[in-house]
Amino acid sequence: MDMNKVNSTIKRYTSAQSMKDLDVFLDDLPLNVGYNALIAAGIACLMGAGSVWFAAQETEKVSKLHADLMNVQALQPPVPILKYTPVSKDVIKDMSDKIKKTYKGLNIEGGSDGSVTITAQDTDFFPQFLAAISYLQRGGKSWKVMINSLCVGRDCNGSKLSANLQVQMVRFGEPEIKKEDDKKTDKKTDKK
Repeated sequence: MDMNKVNSTIKRYTSAQSMKDLDVFLDDLPLNVGYNALIAAGIACLMGAGSVWFAAQETEKVSKLHADLMNVQALQPPVPILKYTPVSKDVIKDMSDKIKKTYKGLNIEGGSDGSVTITAQDTDFFPQFLAAISYLQRGGKSWKVMINSLCVGRDCNGSKLSANLQVQMVRFGEPEIKKEDDKKTDKKTDKK
């Protein structure tokens, strides 16, 4: 591009004659286009400006709401998760041996997944049966004992008293990390 052409173009558009030509064009515009078209164009421009202003106001409100929400989420403490793990077979075996020595007439079998089966051949052993279940429920620190099945009387298969229990230890686990927190840490590490 030639600088002389650029300079001459700039002089031509900024000269006094170009200002006069613009003034004449604007004076003749209503005659050439019509007043109705100018009014419609003015209304369209006002509506466009109004919608841009309204969108800017709403965007400001939404960004303020988002900042408030992030502040509220930052104040929420992390809640630990309860985890249930089966009690080991060795611990259950030791506990069942203690129960067998204390409460005669009961048969106690422990499984590898924390399951315990307590049986008795006759309903005469019902007090010992209930005491054995209670002893097992209070057997260890942080134990949770769930009764899977309990049968008492003639309708039981095999033994007159039968209880199938599941013994688990309750532990507190680490709180779950929210996915939004992961995204924030990713953004922070990307900036560095």
